[in-house]
Amino acid sequence: MNKKQPTREKLLDITFDEVYIHGYTATSVDTILKKAGIPKGSMYHHFKGKKELVLAMVQERLFPKMELFFKFQADDGVSVTDALRGTFAGMSKNKPLITYGCPLYRLMVELSPVDETFDLLLSSRVTQMQENLACLLQQGVESGEFKETLPSRAVANYILESTWGVLSLSPSLSSSKHFVRHSKFILDTLAIYTN
Repeated sequence: MNKKQPTREKLLDITFDEVYIHGYTATSVDTILKKAGIPKGSMYHHFKGKKELVLAMVQERLFPKMELFFKFQADDGVSVTDALRGTFAGMSKNKPLITYGCPLYRLMVELSPVDETFDLLLSSRVTQMQENLACLLQQGVESGEFKETLPSRAVANYILESTWGVLSLSPSLSSSKHFVRHSKFILDTLAIYTN
């Protein structure tokens, strides 16, 4: 971490790491401040409290990371299948993602049932991710890569939800190899719809 990093940015980065690894409830403001080397008053200059800090972290750190982890778009000249293969390959090499699971999913499980603000914010991102993947699959249908019988929305939901399931295994059960097997199964299943 850069010591010259602005206070607000440092707080967001450390909050992301702490909440990702330990969860919202187990993460204390004191731990964040200690790791940041920042007095409490400096935090309150930027955020009213822990909830506001974590909400900002979700929007400014977590959501951009989700776009990198779950890149559901095909570059020009790349098939939808190859785009998904590339996304899965990148995810399988991301050690924190394999070890700790999807940070969005973890926060959703912890906070959505108990906090409406978090539920609305996190659910909106999940809906957007489902839409992005459904659009990508539909793009494959329209380009002739997949049969018209491909239920884009249902398959998109299955891919996202099953991937979160695999990433939610305990660290002792989770591995890059296990994730690669899962993504291969998804791609093999998707091949049933290939023209």
